[in-house]
Amino acid sequence: RQQVVLEDLRRALSLPELPHRIEAFDISTIQGHETVASMVVWQDGDMKRDDYKRYKIRTVVGTDDFASMQEVLTRRYGKALETDGALPDLILLDGGRGQLNAGIKALEALGLDYVPIASLAKRAEEVYVPERLQPLVLDMGSPALQALQRIRDEAHRFAITYHKKLRQRRAIASVLDQIPGV
Repeated sequence: RQQVVLEDLRRALSLPELPHRIEAFDISTIQGHETVASMVVWQDGDMKRDDYKRYKIRTVVGTDDFASMQEVLTRRYGKALETDGALPDLILLDGGRGQLNAGIKALEALGLDYVPIASLAKRAEEVYVPERLQPLVLDMGSPALQALQRIRDEAHRFAITYHKKLRQRRAIASVLDQIPGV
């Protein structure tokens, strides 16, 4: 079954090789506060929780999903280049054409424009890839689409969980916490 999923993903997204490792990203924010990003890893059919990462968005002010996505990809893959870290076989972004374009821009700036990238929009479950102007509409029963949905949903869950944790911390914070010894 796993081989079928890998083949279906390779064929559907026109990938050069089977996508053994997929890294998926999502952004979570409410009105530009506590903006965070998540990265989850799917490897050979299983979520690899030890490789998950959480990011606080540092440079983007307000609500700007595209700039936030660009920042997190630049940070993740910039660090991978510095440390000779492994690159994924596919980068999956939660979102549509705008998120994909932000991702492409970040990868091009790092010289990684050869790494396959796609985005999955929730509303109609459309898959956006760089080579096509129109989104791919995969059959809802397709193993490729179902795998992409599971990975995207896990990235979303992980981002929301981190965002809620930071929001809760901020909600119970007090100016008294900043006084030394209190």
